[in-house]
Amino acid sequence: MFGNFFKIALRTVWKHKGYSLINIGGLAAGLACALFILLWVQDELSYDRFHAGAENLYRVEHDYQSPQGTFHLTVTSLPLGPALKAEIPEVQDAVRTTSPGTLLIRYGEKAFFESGVRAADPSFLTMFTFPLLAGEPKETALARPHTLVMTDEMAGKYFGSGDPVGKVVTVNNKYAFTVTAVMKAAPPNSTLRPDMLVPLEFLRELGGWSDSWQVNGRQTWVRLHAKASVPAVNGKITRLVWDKTRQQTMAGPDWEAIERDPEALRRFNDEKNTQHFVLTPLVDLKLRSYYGFNRSNQGIQNVRLFSAVALFVLFIACINFMNLATARSANRAREVGLRKVVGATRRTIAAQFYGESILTTVLAVLLAAGLVLALLPAFNAVAAKRIEPGTLLGWKFLAGILAVTGITSLVSGSYPAMLLSSFQPVKVLKGRMAAGGGGALFRKALVVVQFSLSIILLIGMGTVRQQIDFLRSKTLGYDKENLLYLPLRGDAAKSYESLKAELIRSPRVAAVTGTGEPPAFVFDNSSGAEWDGKDPELEVLLSNGVSDFDFVETMKIDMVAGRPFSKAYPGDMGRAFLVNEEVPKLMGLGPAEAVGRRFSFMGVDGTIVGVMKNYHFQSLRNAIEPLAVVLDPKAVRFAVVRLRAGEIPAGLDAVRSAWQAVNPLYPFEYKFIDEDFEQLYRADERLGVVLNLFAAIAVLIACLGLFGLASFTAEQRTREIGVRKVLGASVGGVVVLFSKEFAKWVAIANLIAWPVGYLVMRSWLQGFAFRVPQPWWVFARAGAGALAIAMATISFQAVRSAVADPIKAIRYE
Repeated sequence: MFGNFFKIALRTVWKHKGYSLINIGGLAAGLACALFILLWVQDELSYDRFHAGAENLYRVEHDYQSPQGTFHLTVTSLPLGPALKAEIPEVQDAVRTTSPGTLLIRYGEKAFFESGVRAADPSFLTMFTFPLLAGEPKETALARPHTLVMTDEMAGKYFGSGDPVGKVVTVNNKYAFTVTAVMKAAPPNSTLRPDMLVPLEFLRELGGWSDSWQVNGRQTWVRLHAKASVPAVNGKITRLVWDKTRQQTMAGPDWEAIERDPEALRRFNDEKNTQHFVLTPLVDLKLRSYYGFNRSNQGIQNVRLFSAVALFVLFIACINFMNLATARSANRAREVGLRKVVGATRRTIAAQFYGESILTTVLAVLLAAGLVLALLPAFNAVAAKRIEPGTLLGWKFLAGILAVTGITSLVSGSYPAMLLSSFQPVKVLKGRMAAGGGGALFRKALVVVQFSLSIILLIGMGTVRQQIDFLRSKTLGYDKENLLYLPLRGDAAKSYESLKAELIRSPRVAAVTGTGEPPAFVFDNSSGAEWDGKDPELEVLLSNGVSDFDFVETMKIDMVAGRPFSKAYPGDMGRAFLVNEEVPKLMGLGPAEAVGRRFSFMGVDGTIVGVMKNYHFQSLRNAIEPLAVVLDPKAVRFAVVRLRAGEIPAGLDAVRSAWQAVNPLYPFEYKFIDEDFEQLYRADERLGVVLNLFAAIAVLIACLGLFGLASFTAEQRTREIGVRKVLGASVGGVVVLFSKEFAKWVAIANLIAWPVGYLVMRSWLQGFAFRVPQPWWVFARAGAGALAIAMATISFQAVRSAVADPIKAIRYE
């Protein structure tokens, strides 16, 4: 029986090549999109799952409660790790990691700045699965001072094909480190990607060690026992940190003063409720982790968005199949009637049509798999992925293909099978079935749904494009053009003043200053700011930075009140603050009133000398936070250089010459601010490109179905069109008559798609503190575009039918 179904299905496909081509081609395009998205989603969900026991690995994070809201921190204090392992039974192991900064690694004549170095506890290699390829065991590879583990990629970079184990490299032209092991480089789906590992104790030599429980800046990871309760552990960590902080404070020099002041003692005790620690699963970091006041993570939203797009595109392709199958019902009605007369049951006939659906789907899946394999390199380039062709043979992906095949066959075949198998043989054989009448209303509804989904995708495409253009064109509050910075690594920071003097001598350089962080990206913040008249109950978080003279002038930041740092005021050094407009708001003052006020922050008791106009020093996903910048040239770690407009190549040569004259032992490196800015939104740009691609394919699939449906409609109305032309109808009139019904369907689809598209994209835009409004013309353009494409699709068939010889049309049938 099944062999007979298969032969009939093959004959049907071969007999109706045009419709089969539309069905298989549309399904293949939809399935290819779904498979690409399945690969992308599978890759996103696979992050960090390669670690042994990944389900029990967590990062310790905490929420800090402030009047501005909840600030989420992904870093903790250094003493926390050992205390967790010693005092919380559910913690099997704890490891601390941090970046020691970009280090200069030198071996022989090879010297490179490396930003991928991580300082870690010795048990890092036992907690995380980074296999060692050579050298000491993972238990001892980082157990001694000045030992170093590097990836096989780094080993090739420095030692070529030689054995690096036992070799000595120099760090920052000062420290000798012995390579004890070589580890396999992290796979692409890893959030932890260390190029080199050094012992955590190295921070003591770099001056980055703090035993304070109130100084956060290092990541702490834990492995819990299998049956541990995460909420219970969260509570224990919160209580532990408070107890340790209290003990450390009570043992400190300020405790007696706190005890003597009842108000200070009360505020100290109230701090117990300002921090709450949480464990975030390692496997959730890629998609759900966040930092700061902005609690959103676009990762999981993008997974949901693309999953919805995959379903949309696949459903559109399924609708094509259902529409064409039901539209051609009259052509197959006699076949169904004869089968029933000779004894076929409704179940048997339904099974036959299901068989045709399965065959069509299988052929489409094979074609789609070939398309995916052929286009995978291009997809990787567009989506910034490194998905290997071997992934297509993985059991998860194969299971996904089987699931998609089954669902597609079921969805696309169900209604045609039920409709065609329900025909009554007496009516069919007497010719009482209306041509194409079976499910006409249902077909119209499917076309409406099909174009509704397509228009929603077009709205999403337009909104993403608008948001990206908005981010790129928005005024940042400073001039990012012709602005670059030079990282001052190691001892190069000590020669900053000499470098500045050398740079200013060049006529190609317009201005020079220095900052403690990359000038447009300030992420450090702290509480503890004090000023005259401050409410003792108010505890605020302020972003903090340091700079040299000429900061405002080099960045081209407007002043709202007061003045910039100036050498004409010797008292500015180490005591003067520049703040943005958000700080006076916190103080309850106007910008002019804040100038000259005493301001104490980050151990500096000084004065606000100027208020800068708000400028963006973080991603536009985040609101502008209060910022205080103190004048401290000795703390500068980046030289910021503004080149004269139109002289970039010559200006870079001048900067390089100045660097080599002052810092000959350090490689020259630089970065333009606008490159950093572009990097911030590259992921959103890729999202827009991929969404554009899939939206275009969705519309193409919808038009394929519409073309097939229009062709069949024209075939069924051939005689009517002929009669109309004999009675005097013009070609234009016939085209309008033929097109207006399809136009009505697309218009209804617009009415459905616009509110849905608005709600979906409004939710996506919530991830940006600064976002484009959703203008009406984005919706109108999507609707008009869909209508124009639909009309262009059916116009060929409409014109062809309108210009046909009416005599032949009347003789039809």
